Amino acid sequence: MNKETIPTGHSISIAILFIIGSTLFMGVGGQTGNSRWFSLLLAIGLAVPLMLMYARLHVLFPGKDLYDMLITVFGGIAGKILSCLYIWYAFHLGTLVLRNFGEFSKTVALTDTPMIATMLCIGLLCIWVVNAGLEVLGRSAKFLLLFTLMVFFIVQLLSIPKLQYQHLFPLLDSDWSTILGDMLGAFTFPFAEIVIFLGAFRVLPAKGSAYRVLLSGLLIAGAIIILNSLRNLLVLGPEILSSLYFPSYVAVSRINIGDFLTRIEGSTAIVFVTCLFIKVSLCLYVASNGIAKVFSLKSYRSVVLQVGLIMVYFADFIYNNIMEMQFFAFQIYKVYALPFQVVIPVCLWIGAEIVVKRQTAVQQ
Repeated sequence: MNKETIPTGHSISIAILFIIGSTLFMGVGGQTGNSRWFSLLLAIGLAVPLMLMYARLHVLFPGKDLYDMLITVFGGIAGKILSCLYIWYAFHLGTLVLRNFGEFSKTVALTDTPMIATMLCIGLLCIWVVNAGLEVLGRSAKFLLLFTLMVFFIVQLLSIPKLQYQHLFPLLDSDWSTILGDMLGAFTFPFAEIVIFLGAFRVLPAKGSAYRVLLSGLLIAGAIIILNSLRNLLVLGPEILSSLYFPSYVAVSRINIGDFLTRIEGSTAIVFVTCLFIKVSLCLYVASNGIAKVFSLKSYRSVVLQVGLIMVYFADFIYNNIMEMQFFAFQIYKVYALPFQVVIPVCLWIGAEIVVKRQTAVQQ
């Protein structure tokens, strides 16, 4: 396999857009109402040690990705079995994000267009950029991040006249069990999903770069998600917010500056497309790279087209309707994703520390 290396700045851009993903328009869900922002803060705090653990794996095994680490630590058979689980998780996550876009286009943006058509357009674009390589994806992410930040902050400023600060009160009126439940939901979706990035660790340039990439990506994306959540809360209120599938789209539609600047929600939907494009592309790369590693293929590019098209097809029938998608995303996913995001990586980290110490002792 050809060695690809992308600069730290490009990697940070990918991490930020990956974490933001579909959260920018779908929100993070939950039952805490006007305390949702506090659950997000707790989720970010909980994700920090997880990022440090992921980065530590890169220090222990520089130049290796998740699949190489699993095979090195757990052996050929168990390592490849665990690799297959992560291939499924990357494939499934990409499918879920594609379906988020499909439901958005069917429900809000392009109501008369078949869902499979819009998902296929995004899927083919992701297939093209992954075939071109992660270096191209990194350069694209840097440009798209600048565009996303510009649009986001312009929308935040335009939303100021519509903010109703009484929606913040009473502060922290939810009980702690509800807040902690929402914290776990926000932790697994979207922050801990960055575990997928471990499948691309081999493209990071230096030993310590993973700390900078993961922590910067987490904190910047976390700040954007909190600001976005607060804006939705202050514009819509907790009751309306909890009843919407795409609250950001509705919140932006309320902007009206002098009856001149209005109905800009369609333009801001472009930001949603850019974020999910990066997220699906990285999921497609990691799934294809895993297949190449497990089956000893010369290059992951030989399976990108097949995996991408299957991902699009699978996204078309994974849910019957948008209610099933919402229920899975905010109720079931927090349990489903935890082994991939926490349990297996913790076991991998412990095993990696043991393996590296043994190798060091043998060399001495």
